[in-house]
Amino acid sequence: MNLAEGCPAHCQYCYLAGSLQGPPVVRAYANLPQMLQNTAQYEQAGKLTTFEVSCYTDVLGIEHLTGSLAECIRYFGTREGAQLRFVTKYDQVESLLDLPHNGQVRARVSLNAEPVTRRLEGGTASLEARLRALRQLALPPEQGGGGYRVGAVVAPIMPIPDWRDHYRHLLDRLAATLDFDCDLTAEFISHRFTPGSKDVLQQWYPNMSLDLDESTRAQKRNKFGGVKYVYQPEDMRTLKQFFYQEWQQRFPHAPVLYWT
Repeated sequence: MNLAEGCPAHCQYCYLAGSLQGPPVVRAYANLPQMLQNTAQYEQAGKLTTFEVSCYTDVLGIEHLTGSLAECIRYFGTREGAQLRFVTKYDQVESLLDLPHNGQVRARVSLNAEPVTRRLEGGTASLEARLRALRQLALPPEQGGGGYRVGAVVAPIMPIPDWRDHYRHLLDRLAATLDFDCDLTAEFISHRFTPGSKDVLQQWYPNMSLDLDESTRAQKRNKFGGVKYVYQPEDMRTLKQFFYQEWQQRFPHAPVLYWT
C-alpha cells in the first residue's frame, strides 16, 4: 500500500529510481481513509495478511507533513487478521511511541556500513541516530519505548574495501543497541541495479562514486524479461555465508527473513 511516491532521502544507489516517473519529488496521497478501508477486502479468514507501506517512499521521512504512518498504525492496531510493516532511514520516532499498535506493526530500520551511509545516503539520519531510534521503538513502554516488533534491514550490502570489518562493526553496534529481549528480524539485500535505475541515478547524481559497471556483474532476469545486475554468484555466496554466520553469532534467536 503506497502512502506516497518519491523519497526525500536521495540515496545514490536507489533501486527504485527506474520505477519512479519524473523528477525526484515526493507525491503524497490524500485518500488515506479510503485506502485503509480498502485493505479489508484483502484479508482472509484464518490467515494473516501483511501490508507494506515503504515500497516507494520513506514514510517516516515525510511523517511530519502527512501523519499517514501514525494513522496506519492506529488502524492496523485494531485488525486481528492484518499487520503493518514499514522501513526507514530516519530517526524521528517520538510521535510513534505511544500509539496503540497492539503488536500488529513491525518497525524496521535500514542500516549499512558507516562508509556507505556517509558517502551514498545523503539526506538521511546518521547511523547512530537510526540505531537510537530502533532502540526507542523496541524498548517496552514501561521503559519509555514503543514496544514494537522491530527489524534490521541491512541494505544494500556492498563489498567495499575492508567490508568484513565494516559490517562486523555495524552488527556489533546493533547488538549493543538491542541489548534486551525484543522481537527482532533481519533482512539482507545486496546491491543491484537495472539499466533504467542506472540511467536515472546518473542523471540525478552525475558526480556519484557508486560502481555501476555492468561488466563486473551477473545478470538476472524476471519472468517478464527485465534484467537487473547483481554480484557474481561466487561473490554472492561469500556475502551470504558471512552475514548468516555473523548474524547467528550475535542474534541466535532472531530469524533472517530475507536474503537477496
